Amino acid sequence: MVKNHNAYLSGKQKVLFYFLILFLFVPGLHAQNLPGDTLLYRYRHIAVQYQQQVKRAMHSLEGARSELKAVKGAMAPHLDFSSNYSYYGEPLKLAPKDGALTGEDLHNLYSLDLTLSQPILNGGQLRNTKKAIESKIQSMNYFVRLNRQQVMLTADNYYWTAVAKKEIYRLSNAYRDVIGRFVQTIQDKVTEEVVGKNELYQAKVRYNDAEYQSIRSAKEFNLSIMALNRLMGFPIDSMPQINDSLPRIGTHFQGDSLVQKALTMRPEIGMLKSQVQMNAYQEKLTASKYNVHFGVLAGGKWGAPSPGLDINPGFNYYLKASLMIPVFYWGEKKNAVFASRQQTENAKLRMQETTDKVVLEAQQSYYNLIKSQKQVEFASGALQNAKENVNVMLDRYNEGLSSVLEVLDAQTYWQKSYFNYIQAKYELNMAYSNYLRALGALKDTYK
Repeated sequence: MVKNHNAYLSGKQKVLFYFLILFLFVPGLHAQNLPGDTLLYRYRHIAVQYQQQVKRAMHSLEGARSELKAVKGAMAPHLDFSSNYSYYGEPLKLAPKDGALTGEDLHNLYSLDLTLSQPILNGGQLRNTKKAIESKIQSMNYFVRLNRQQVMLTADNYYWTAVAKKEIYRLSNAYRDVIGRFVQTIQDKVTEEVVGKNELYQAKVRYNDAEYQSIRSAKEFNLSIMALNRLMGFPIDSMPQINDSLPRIGTHFQGDSLVQKALTMRPEIGMLKSQVQMNAYQEKLTASKYNVHFGVLAGGKWGAPSPGLDINPGFNYYLKASLMIPVFYWGEKKNAVFASRQQTENAKLRMQETTDKVVLEAQQSYYNLIKSQKQVEFASGALQNAKENVNVMLDRYNEGLSSVLEVLDAQTYWQKSYFNYIQAKYELNMAYSNYLRALGALKDTYK
């Protein structure tokens, strides 16, 4: 009996040793990193450079810039070259000259023209077109920023998800291995007839559940890596570098002037302001069609008939001025301008709607961030209590006061507490990213 008793105590000491290994193996409980993680900034930058929606926004911006150059070109003098040729089966009879009774027959009419034209007044059409496109360029600049913010937020989501899944995977493996060692310890005691097989089966059931959770967490981790790779443009089956555990953000965030910062920095607000301006210029552009137009034109022409109505080709020049004053269009101007004005009013309403949304998002993101910090603090305390509970159950088990099932339950509660802690850290990091997004302050470089 003495021999068996010593073996019994040795087995329980092994259990304590294995659980201590688990606490040391799993990522540190109180490890704190700065929110500006180097890898996170790197992946934000890679995602912004790769994602097609940012590239599409950049192409739209470049297109708007080309439109502006085209309008500036339309405001400058235009030089045109033209030519024409006509053959008349029944010839044109030119006027007689030099005392002749009849003029010459003209079958072929042709000319080469070089014309220089310059609009002087066009009802503000070119000026308002230029202003409208300048506003469009401003809007597209904000649109590019908006897409960059959206992609960076998505990158944060995919990255933190992958890190969380990795940390859960490591936790699942460590928990499974410790339960496996515990099963072996109980198996040794069953062999020595110190405990009954019921304790062994209880431990094996718990081990099977741990093995299942490990398999499942491995699958979820690999799927999260695939999603991250797709976002970054990496090969789907590659393994990018990511952190082993989620950082615990401990920075104190100020809520002062939060709404004002959001309204100043959010690209949606700037984009809609520019759209309101653009629509206002479009309204003036619609009206410009019905304003006074005036232009001048000068050119030279070589061809037949010549200026003296000669069949031989000759050169001539011409000057031209055109004036158009709209008088009456049966209400066309009024209705066209009114229809255009409705687009401006709609843009103003969209801006008001977006402003309300931005204010709400800013306040909600700050509230969520503060509450997520408290959630992590609570989860950290709960995890510490669960750890102490495991230690107490192990001591009681060593003294023969607790059963194997009580120890296993204590360990399961600890694992659940650790899972809650990981989930709380994930929500905190995402709350911080959403907080920056609500302010329009997400960056992909250290600046």
